[in-house]
Amino acid sequence: MLDCPVRFCLICLSLFLLGSVPARAQTDASGLLNHFEEAREYCVVLINELRMESGLASVQLEPLACELGQQHARDMASRDYFSHWDMQGRKPTRRYNELGGMHGLGENIFYSEYQQGDWQEFIDKAMQTLSESPGHRQTMLDPSYTHVGIGMAVEGERFYLAQEFICRVGGEYRCRLDARVGDVIEFSGRINKQRYQLNYVLLRHEPLPEERDARWLSKSGIYSEGDTMFAAYTPQLDRTFDVDTYYDISVDELGRFETRLLLDYKDKPGTYYVMLILHDTRTGSEVRAASIAVEVLR
Repeated sequence: MLDCPVRFCLICLSLFLLGSVPARAQTDASGLLNHFEEAREYCVVLINELRMESGLASVQLEPLACELGQQHARDMASRDYFSHWDMQGRKPTRRYNELGGMHGLGENIFYSEYQQGDWQEFIDKAMQTLSESPGHRQTMLDPSYTHVGIGMAVEGERFYLAQEFICRVGGEYRCRLDARVGDVIEFSGRINKQRYQLNYVLLRHEPLPEERDARWLSKSGIYSEGDTMFAAYTPQLDRTFDVDTYYDISVDELGRFETRLLLDYKDKPGTYYVMLILHDTRTGSEVRAASIAVEVLR
């Protein structure tokens, strides 16, 4: 579930049995991975069919997002947990940043006990479960997403699926991922001024990640990007935010911007989220074009 500017993604735990399908070849859980590329492509086809029904543009597979999804699906399977957090306490944005991605992101995850059945029917049922969950469906139908990564993993009879939706509407962004409390860091990039306007850059804070065990992860539920918004950088200084600090930011004629961010929320270390929000002039909607999780130590 995505709630601008901070987007949330619900997780659902679905256990179901697959009956035999006489017209199709049967396989066990490991057999699904023999059709891995076909299953991944088929998952994208089903996502795009759902988007087309709502008049939305299709998403394309992104290699980096696929790597993100595959790493997380494999980690959940091998360590027997199910969560948007990993056991190091990292959430999707930080994991994506560490792979080199800084665009806006939303994650869906799915788990099921895999039994006998055709791989295509199994993906059909997994996608049906996700599409019937309001939060997962909202993520798949977010008009701002342009790309997706699909990860799948099997451990015994347990099957894990991770969908990583990416908003690649601007250029490449640059920002440090690690800093100290009180540091001033540079965040820069370039946007398409023919379609987008820079609305604002927000800074949000939450405590540093902690190592988590399977019991905590099994109860982790939804995730957010930062507990507290504490600063806004905007070219429209008349805008109202529930923050104490405002800064100016501007975009040049080529769509380039550069700003310096003060990482100091009440002198606290933590994860500081840098969030770039654009205005889509065609649709009138807000777009989270970039999200960076900066780990700030004392």
